[in-house]
Amino acid sequence: MEKNNISCKIIEDLLPSYKDGILTDSVNDAVELHLNNCEDCRKKLHELETMMDDAKSDSAKRDAAFISGIRRYKHYLIGLAIGAGIPIGLFLIFVLWVVGLVIINN
Repeated sequence: MEKNNISCKIIEDLLPSYKDGILTDSVNDAVELHLNNCEDCRKKLHELETMMDDAKSDSAKRDAAFISGIRRYKHYLIGLAIGAGIPIGLFLIFVLWVVGLVIINN
């Protein structure tokens, strides 16, 4: 279907750039003129907007899950450090105590 000498196929290819606002003024005006006269392309633009909104929503959910995972991992590392630090500290105290006894006995 031709609208203003620009085919719907070309307009469909330009819709993502139109939505992002990166088209030149003249191309942007041509796309808007075509959209004003073509119901099919308006539907395609609406579908694209819906798809982009869904992608943003999914991205936000993934970001929240990632941050939650980092928090769990941080708590795991803190517990691991404490769990490993106590036996190592006790071992060092024991070694110093034994070395102290050896020095005192000599």
